[in-house]
Amino acid sequence: MKKIWQYLVRHVKEDFDARQYIPVLLFLVVALFINYKFNFDDLVLKSQRGFTKWFYYFLFFATAYYGTLIPLSLYSKNRFFREKTFWIKSTFGLLALSLDSSAPYLRELVGFLFQADLQLWAYKVIINWVGVCTVLLPLSLVYFAYDRQQNHYYGFLPKRFDARPYFQMLLIMLPFMIAASFLPSFLKQYPMYRVSTAHELLNIPEWLTVLIYEFAYGFDFITVEFLFRGFMVIGMMQILGRHAVLAMAVTYCFLHTGKPLGEAISSIFGGYLLGIIAYETKSIWGGVIVHVGIAWMMEVIGFSQKLNNM
Repeated sequence: MKKIWQYLVRHVKEDFDARQYIPVLLFLVVALFINYKFNFDDLVLKSQRGFTKWFYYFLFFATAYYGTLIPLSLYSKNRFFREKTFWIKSTFGLLALSLDSSAPYLRELVGFLFQADLQLWAYKVIINWVGVCTVLLPLSLVYFAYDRQQNHYYGFLPKRFDARPYFQMLLIMLPFMIAASFLPSFLKQYPMYRVSTAHELLNIPEWLTVLIYEFAYGFDFITVEFLFRGFMVIGMMQILGRHAVLAMAVTYCFLHTGKPLGEAISSIFGGYLLGIIAYETKSIWGGVIVHVGIAWMMEVIGFSQKLNNM
């Protein structure tokens, strides 16, 4: 934990400039107000269909990313907006993020391939695996085209990595998650797995359908870390320097605008901290441990509470 604190202090000391951060804060406040006041996420983004939905999501995330970098560039000696590589890589990353978030035609495909009683389970599994095609493969092409010489594969291949601080962080958070599990809002949300007859239709034990879902659910967080902390921070730091962290954190917040406002706000701080860790360690595995660890602990606690209430 001491090491993580040192990362945070060093980053803020070197990166913070009120002339840059305050406009970004105001931008975030306005964006969140518009989204939650007018239900922009549900009424505009999610109401689209097909590749139009992909395009709308691209404009949405591009607004977050470039809207953050504009004020950061005004008082910076780094003229990244003039670099061709910046525009190619950032556009490619935003297209991958938008494709992953919109998943055009996935529901239609699931409806075509699976019978009605199996579709919900199948969709929830596939949507968590789709990042292989929408994120990992496309960004791997970018890596081999532009960043192969860095030999880090966007944080997948760190030279040195100490996992202990992140497991310590999970242990510290565990009592708070257990306490939160007694709230009605927690029981309404968790576990994310929903009871279905999928195991009967597939003729397999129910625990196996649960395990398949939970594995896919955890894997999705790996693709999230690869995209946000790996590509947007480690992959863009050669061009943006420390500005890559704040631009990623704001875009990460936009990813959470379909969730309760408190979760969207907390994602700013969580994304910022995980971005700093990725920047300092050149690894995404700290974020993976924290992200997947929290997700699976919430699931286990949720299942336990449901069993106790039966």
